[in-house]
Amino acid sequence: MPIAQLAERLLCQRMGVIDEGEMVTEAAIAKFADLFQGQLPDIVVAALRALFRLDCDLPSAVEDALLAHGGGTLLELQGQGRGEDAATT
Repeated sequence: MPIAQLAERLLCQRMGVIDEGEMVTEAAIAKFADLFQGQLPDIVVAALRALFRLDCDLPSAVEDALLAHGGGTLLELQGQGRGEDAATT
């Protein structure tokens, strides 16, 4: 099974549209689309947050590590670049 179909199947399973082992059909896709016709139920929001790891602290940990490793210097350089641009215009 192609990776795109596996991803589609996983998404539909996590969203509660199909059961595990069930195939994605036109009816399942229509049911999935219907989920977005109003406010999403809490279970759908929770499934999307888990699926896309939106509650994961990894992105902020990576950002903190990059800043600790010299990211502050980049911010200073960007600030200097803006000052030079303003002086020449």
